[in-house]
Amino acid sequence: MLFSIIEEKKNVSKGSFIQTLGSLLFSAAATGCSVCSAFLLPALGIAASLTALPFGGLEIKALSILLLIYAIYEYAKSANGLCEISKKIFPQLKSFILLLLFIVIIYSLPKVPPQFRIRMQNETVSANQQVKNSGQTQNTVLFNQINPPEGYEINASFGDIGPQMIDMGVIDLDKFKMTYDKSGQSLTKEQLSILTKGSNQKIKITPENSYFLLNFFWAFGLANKSKLLTEGDMITQSNGQPGTFASTGGWTLTKSGDSMQYYAKRALVSLTADQEKLVYDVASNVYRPCCGNSTAFPDCNHGMALLGIYELMASQGATQSQMYQAGKYMNSFWFPSNAFDAALYFKSKYGQEFKDIDPKAFLSKDIFSAFGAQSVKTYLVEKGIQEKPPAGGGGCGV
Repeated sequence: MLFSIIEEKKNVSKGSFIQTLGSLLFSAAATGCSVCSAFLLPALGIAASLTALPFGGLEIKALSILLLIYAIYEYAKSANGLCEISKKIFPQLKSFILLLLFIVIIYSLPKVPPQFRIRMQNETVSANQQVKNSGQTQNTVLFNQINPPEGYEINASFGDIGPQMIDMGVIDLDKFKMTYDKSGQSLTKEQLSILTKGSNQKIKITPENSYFLLNFFWAFGLANKSKLLTEGDMITQSNGQPGTFASTGGWTLTKSGDSMQYYAKRALVSLTADQEKLVYDVASNVYRPCCGNSTAFPDCNHGMALLGIYELMASQGATQSQMYQAGKYMNSFWFPSNAFDAALYFKSKYGQEFKDIDPKAFLSKDIFSAFGAQSVKTYLVEKGIQEKPPAGGGGCGV
């Protein structure tokens, strides 16, 4: 239909041709993930606002689908000879008026008051409570393995990266605190101390602090100088414009408001050539279910945060095995539903408990990527062993 309409419109006028092309291109925004695959929106400079939308970007799907329906309705008539193509000004401007309205609505949605927004990030704690109250003993046992209530400690400490990030401006302390106040999870004294004074204690992820660690290490991964950011997929897959990704454009808690001013700006921790290679080797084999990319291509907040954790661990002498194990638990806290499915898959197919599953296999593309997660779900359903997993996990915004 696209080529048929364009061919017909080309024979009428340039204005009509541009009208058709513009409408069809904008209607294409209805496809794919509302954050990661809204590939046309960076052209408007609004990619970063996706993560600020009250429904996490679903509004764009709804508006784009309406626009697509309108485009099909209008152009199907002329394609079938049901009406003549008008040369009057209004019909030619009608689609542009709708497109303008579309853009205005998208720009206005981030201004919606917080009480009307969906809370996309802080669902992990409620997921834990939900499964405890479900009365399903087997589910509770399995969930407590992937999200242990006592937490999981990794072989790295915070050091002074908190104060460094505030000093350079990649974290605006007031904006950071306000985000947590609005989410109903105000920062604790310990978390404020990590941000403002630093800490030599080992990093431990728990159901209560997983949201804090996600944003803390998102900022760190974004700002820390790394070849993965300056020479890797973030550059090659964006034609040298990495600011259009959810992990870059979506980070809004900076002093200046422009996240790209801090992109790979400073070596917050120093890495040797061997340590950089270690980070790359591990990150390349660790996937996340919000997309099909590895941690070596950190185009969303979860990928950027885990990259930051790997860089900090490597700088403090962690081994490859320790890094894979840390990724297994970090991703399980950030994606509890997918981790639940994956743990159930290994238990039913191989008889393995969560603690015994090889972290590299658990986080592989075949299991923990978007494609892998779907395959795991299909297997569980087809075998009739799927149990209702706890709802939870975060979106790709602060």
